Amino acid sequence: MSTLDNVLQLQQPLKDGGIRNVNFFNGRLLTGKDLAREQQAHRQADARLGLAIGDGVAFGLEAARDPDLDQANAPVLRVRAGLAINRAGATLRLNADTSVALTRRFDGEDGGDCQCVFAQCNPMADGVYVAGAGVYVLTIAPAQSSEGRAPSNGLDPSNVRCNTDATVEAVQFRLLAINPLRFADLDPSSPLFRNRLAYRCFGIEAREASGFDPWRVDPPSYGLVDELREGALSDCEVPIALIYWTSAGINFVDTWAVRRKLLEPDALSGFSFQRNPLDPAELSSFAFLARARRLVEAQAMCAQFQQQLADLLAASAAPTVLAAKQHFRYLPPFGVVPLQSMPLRGFDDSQFFAGIPRRPAPGSGQSTPFIDVRQLGAVQQQALAHAPGDLDQNELLWVWRPWQNVQAYREGRPVQLMLAFASGQLPQVAVARWDMARLDYSNFDSCCGAL
Repeated sequence: MSTLDNVLQLQQPLKDGGIRNVNFFNGRLLTGKDLAREQQAHRQADARLGLAIGDGVAFGLEAARDPDLDQANAPVLRVRAGLAINRAGATLRLNADTSVALTRRFDGEDGGDCQCVFAQCNPMADGVYVAGAGVYVLTIAPAQSSEGRAPSNGLDPSNVRCNTDATVEAVQFRLLAINPLRFADLDPSSPLFRNRLAYRCFGIEAREASGFDPWRVDPPSYGLVDELREGALSDCEVPIALIYWTSAGINFVDTWAVRRKLLEPDALSGFSFQRNPLDPAELSSFAFLARARRLVEAQAMCAQFQQQLADLLAASAAPTVLAAKQHFRYLPPFGVVPLQSMPLRGFDDSQFFAGIPRRPAPGSGQSTPFIDVRQLGAVQQQALAHAPGDLDQNELLWVWRPWQNVQAYREGRPVQLMLAFASGQLPQVAVARWDMARLDYSNFDSCCGAL
């Protein structure tokens, strides 16, 4: 026997894993099973497309407390309409804004034992549905329901239970408990708790550990959400919010700690430096490279910061006395801070960044440098490739004032003053340029001219 007898040849069909469509022809006797097979084939094709697009939230599905229905002992969230794709490649569509009660489990009608429709994601692992204080992840998941009855010829009495008119591919919300208190440094009474918890979800320890050895790659999973996938969280679910629930009601709803935009598969992440670390074809595996997941997480970090900052501003009676170090251990690679500009509420420049190294340093006699607002988009994109900042490490943070924003305020326009900041790993970008510099809105040095 030739050694090539069991080797796939060029242009030889490989049927393993192929989609099997029912072949229709005149005279064929069709049964309900045949049509169900055809439905299953279409679902498999759609799922492959979903896997290529990637899992996460396509749009919408933001969750927040429902201001009309939320109560301390019966919390209710309002989830906006949206679309998500789960790790199985299935789409999850919430057609309209929906109020979701967190205190009771929906007991649907008995659907019987009918397995007429392909149900890849059922059953899912049990989650926590009963009211109680703790930290939870709210997910959106697939669900099935039946509608109506279809007429039957009665030839097979055993299939009467399957004579539903339609099977609805719907969605459901699930609440899954996590236990952050197993970490000694997570104290719910600390004002840093929300930020520290969010960065546990981002897997900050694993990300930092991978940098100790540049030849290593990121672990296949890291962070609290990935830990949930080892048990209660199914690949058929998409996380949309992190909820901290106390005896006084919902303390906060942090969307972006667990919510992610669509993450397409990374074709460059399969190489391993265990084979040949000097092969240029494998350079994509370096742990410090900003691959697809890292970039998606960086965007989530920026959005999480802005959401927490907005909640902090709304809850504080005197935001001008608040400092970033009081509420944030980690800062995203890029962010925007609203400043107090009456009648608009905001933070104070020097107070918010107190204790954080920046250039020029506070008290040096120089004001916060200007930047052209048209640069901010490029600065943000560059910053996303960098790691978040750890304020305990006293690393430099770039802070700028968009000169257009300052000019509009000085002209009496009703604008909110703002600061932009970015990781100190970026080069200085607030540079006055020929034909673009402004005498009163650029940065100059008495010895060196325009900086």
